[in-house]
Parts: sequence; C-alpha cells; structure tokens
Amino acid sequence: MDYGFGSSNDADNSASEQSGRPCAVCGTMMEHWRPRSQKYCSDPCRTSAAKRQRVERPKDAPKVRRPKQTLTPGTPPVPDLARTRKVPGDPYWNPILAAAERATGGEPCRICGEPVPKSAHWEHRDRHVCSGRCNTTLKRRTKARIAKGEIDLAAIPDQGDRSSADADQRARFGAAREPQVFGTRPAGDDFPYEFYGLSPIEGDVIERHGSITTYATATSLGAVDLVALVRANSEPDSEPMVAIHQRTGALLAYTDRVLWWTKVPGQEHPMVQQTSFEGDDGQQWHWQNEIFRDVDEGGKTYDWEAWVCVAEPTPTLWTPAYTARSEKQRRSTRARNSYQARMRGYGTLNAGADQVDPFEIYERDQWVCQLCQRPMNPAVEWPDLWSSTLDHVKPVAEGGAHTAENLQAAHWVCNIRKGDTWGPGETQRF
Repeated sequence: MDYGFGSSNDADNSASEQSGRPCAVCGTMMEHWRPRSQKYCSDPCRTSAAKRQRVERPKDAPKVRRPKQTLTPGTPPVPDLARTRKVPGDPYWNPILAAAERATGGEPCRICGEPVPKSAHWEHRDRHVCSGRCNTTLKRRTKARIAKGEIDLAAIPDQGDRSSADADQRARFGAAREPQVFGTRPAGDDFPYEFYGLSPIEGDVIERHGSITTYATATSLGAVDLVALVRANSEPDSEPMVAIHQRTGALLAYTDRVLWWTKVPGQEHPMVQQTSFEGDDGQQWHWQNEIFRDVDEGGKTYDWEAWVCVAEPTPTLWTPAYTARSEKQRRSTRARNSYQARMRGYGTLNAGADQVDPFEIYERDQWVCQLCQRPMNPAVEWPDLWSSTLDHVKPVAEGGAHTAENLQAAHWVCNIRKGDTWGPGETQRF
C-alpha cells in the first residue's frame, strides 16, 4: 500500500530533485542542500583552485589587505540638559549621551555616519548610534572629555548628587528634629531595622544586633585637623560626621558616601582607612555603609545611608513599600512593552502607551472577566488558560490605545477567542 511518502520510480525521483550551485572549477551542479558559501564540489577542485591562485599571484607579490573600516567623527557627545529622563538599567550615561529624541530608524550614527537601524536596541536608538561598537566608542570619547574637563557632570541634573533623593526630600528630611534611637526590630516585623530620613544626625544612636554606634560632628569633638583635611579636599563648608562604636571605641569620619578617616584603638597608623578590624576580645568588626531603599508618601524613591559598625555586613535592603512599588512598575512596564511590540509589528514605531498596572485594572473590574462575566482566580498564573490578562476593548490591530479606559480584565482563553473583534464582545459559552 502506498501512503504517499515516496515513489516506486527512482528515475523520476532523481530527475525531480533540486539542483544547487555549480562548482567554480569544473562546473558540476552540486546538491541543493550544500551551503551557498561552498564554491567547490570536491577536494581536487579545491586544490586546483589553490594552485591557480598561486600561479596568478606569485609568492613575492605584495599582499593586498582589505582596507579596515574607518570611523569618521560625527556629532561630538555633549550633555543634553533637556533630555534627562531616567531609563531603567542605565541611570548614569543616558542623561549625558541621549539625543533630543529617540531614533526611529534611518538617522545618521553619531560616530560612523551609517543609518541607525529601526530594529536597533533602544539604548542605541536613544544615543543615535548604529551598533555596539559605535556605542562603546561614544562612551570612550565621552570619558575622555569628562577627564579633560570639557563636560561638567555637576551641571547635569541628577549627576552631581549620587543620592536617590531629590531636592524636596532633602529639604523635608533635613528639617530640624530631635536625636533618635534606631534599633533592630523583632524577627516577626516586615522590615528588620528602624530608620528615618536620609542619614543619621548628631546625637543619633543606631543599634544593629547588639552593636551600638553613635554619631557626632567632627567640630563638636574638637577634631580641627580632620575638619581642615576634609574642607581642603572637598567643599569649603563641608562638615564631616564621626561614627563612634561604643564597644571598641573605633572611630570613622565621613561625608555622604565618602570615607575620610578611621581610627581603631591600638593601631599604629590612625590615618589608614581600615574598615575591618579585630576588637580586644577577638571579635571581628566591620564598618559598613548600610543602605535602605524606601518611598515616601508621594511615591518618590530615596535612600537611607548610615555608617555602622557590625559583626556581619548586610546587603542593600528594600522596604516592603519600595518592593511593592517596584513590582507595580515591573508589571506596568511589561504590559506597555508588550503593547509597543505589537504596534511595531503593525508598522507603528514608538507608539504612545500609559503606565497602567494590570492589577489596578483587575481590581477595578472586581476580578471578573468582562467577556464571560465569570470570576478570575488571582492565584492562577500564565500559561494556564484561565489566567488573568489585559484585553484591549478597541483591538491593537485597529490602533487601540493602551490606556486604562481601553483596557479590561479577561481570562486568557476568552481574550484569545475574542481575537481582534472590537468592543466588549458577546458572552462566551463553554
């Protein structure tokens, strides 16, 4: 019985096979499955071609090398003060290197002049460069200009200050307050440590797992030489803070994130910055700049930073409020990027889209599918057919906007069945 997988006539099969490219030496048609880069059908033909090359080009003939690509200087990198939007993943370089507008494709590269592909990485299109090589060249040239003093980082917003707090937060947290004691919270609390503001002030006491550190200004302690050292190498009115470890008597002087001086009782060179030391009882101690990331009442990010002396260093910690904000931003960014990717498939580049958190849409619709009017289970996750998804009332294929008004909650299977139809759709029956 013939199932159609072949023919009993081998001659017909061989005659119907596709033919590939001809051999560059003998002209024999090679098999169609051979790669297009293969020029010769066999080793003898390849050897013959090599001999012919040696005859045509003697050994003493000068070698002609392929000219290397030269990079013609384009627009020099200059700070764009009007373009200071923060891009996740690259908070330092983008305010310096970003162009006025993101490239949509075809704009000349700032380094080599070649057109920027519309499919290039968003970072390259932000900087108007065509490839990773030109991006590296742009950063290298910018570093050289910064070293020469041609670019003033202090004049660029959000570059002079490494803290994540803005001017309003620094003014609010910098208001006069009474010294406080910040201790370690019980194990059952949502966050392990107490803190307030951006950094400790004079008179504050920080307790971390039984280790106590107090804070005072260098002027109040009479450290005139230390104040002169800091002001000679920093701002003229800088006031260094001194952290004092109660158990060992170790001292540490700092301004913001800059460590200036440490002193451990019994060490020979007190001016050496020694962040790890051993106490009289043999206990190993570490000076650590603890960093806690939090958000204020308005949803703005800021960092608490304090030099503390601890037995075991801790990593940078996120408060529950900041973690919830980051998760919300991740969900909204993922939904927006998915929408923009679909719009690029329809030929629209850089389509506008709002930052809409899918959970806010689900909560607004009371976790009820707007297509089948059945409840959605928040515990069910993709790729389950009954997982929760965002449905565009006006389909993306027809230019539907990614806004809260044009979004509704739907089961994934209901969203698939609706397809590109417009409107809320009819009630689905299963």
